[in-house]
Amino acid sequence: MEEDRRARERKVPEYDLESVRHAFAEGRFESTRRVRRHLYRKRRDPEWVRACIGSLGRTDFHKSQEHECRPDVWLDIYRPHWRGERLYVKFVLHEDEETYLVLTFCIDGEQH
Repeated sequence: MEEDRRARERKVPEYDLESVRHAFAEGRFESTRRVRRHLYRKRRDPEWVRACIGSLGRTDFHKSQEHECRPDVWLDIYRPHWRGERLYVKFVLHEDEETYLVLTFCIDGEQH
């Protein structure tokens, strides 16, 4: 019998929000190439990402989703209202366990 590999979801964050905000404030984050290209097209820089993540609150949390290719690795997804826009932000703790990797950072529903 083939194992069902659909991503699992849960309604509690994997990562402590205070620790996440602290890491981003210290610049301990990276973005995927896709996110960097999208930010460049929108004329936004890493400081924009840092400020947004720094402003996240518990009510901005949307869900955690298990990584499709890495079982037991969870991605936290937030949907904050920030600077007049509803954003969709997805990140994961990098394998070094000190740096976060931003996988998605866009207006909610926007293709990027």
